[in-house]
Amino acid sequence: MALTSPRFYSTKLLVEAEAGAALREGRSGRAVHLVQMALIDLGYAMPGSTKNPNYSPDGIFGSETKQKLIDFQKANKLPQTGAIDRATIRALDALFQKPTHRVRLHFRSLADTNVPFARHLADAEIVYGQYGIKIEFASGMSLALTAAQQTMFDKIDDSCQWDITGGEYKELHQLGSPVPETDIAVYYVRELAGAGGCGGHVANRPACTVASATTRWATAHEVGHVLLTSKFVPVHSPERRNLMMPDVLYFTATPVLTDRQVAQIKLSPLCSRIT
Repeated sequence: MALTSPRFYSTKLLVEAEAGAALREGRSGRAVHLVQMALIDLGYAMPGSTKNPNYSPDGIFGSETKQKLIDFQKANKLPQTGAIDRATIRALDALFQKPTHRVRLHFRSLADTNVPFARHLADAEIVYGQYGIKIEFASGMSLALTAAQQTMFDKIDDSCQWDITGGEYKELHQLGSPVPETDIAVYYVRELAGAGGCGGHVANRPACTVASATTRWATAHEVGHVLLTSKFVPVHSPERRNLMMPDVLYFTATPVLTDRQVAQIKLSPLCSRIT
């Protein structure tokens, strides 16, 4: 019986747990982090595992996580093993079949990307799906430009600012068919001055921009900026496993978010609750 919840099925160790290779106290990593997040969402508070704001919950299978698993197992009439075993991950998987929130993206392309578009979309779906947020493809458009526009937008020379009031970014984000104020437009361009992406946009026109030569997680990262806004601190996480870390976004594994980031994203008017 394969895992089917987006919160778990992309995680190799949880797939293996469903097959019989239980995770026990002493383990650490993304698989533990996601189970901790699921337990927290079910009301099992983990004050010890959420102390570090940069990687919270901490992904450490300690005594607190073991006890919360026992509490969950007891409440669901499962063997009280205190491990992430087959019965436990199957029960969690069944409880998180449907996403609770949705973010709709509209893609506008001025240039081919080094990473295939399908990979950008799939990775965004994975990283947000881990937390019950469905990334939804709303529309896609390859933009036909005039010669003057091609010259202007071949490289965006403006610096990236949170609040765009004019310049090349503003003109860029006016291209293509209109996007609802409740959705996010994602523009792919050949080159941005000094950046691989930018989450800045005009007020009431949520959008972000991604350079063609950037990495596979760049779209998810820039969408994260739009959802979190400039008011979330820190804007860039110092934790290199976090989707919102700075630099070039090269990850050796699927990046994660913190419980605080997820809570803020779910408050965004661009992240609607699924009823």
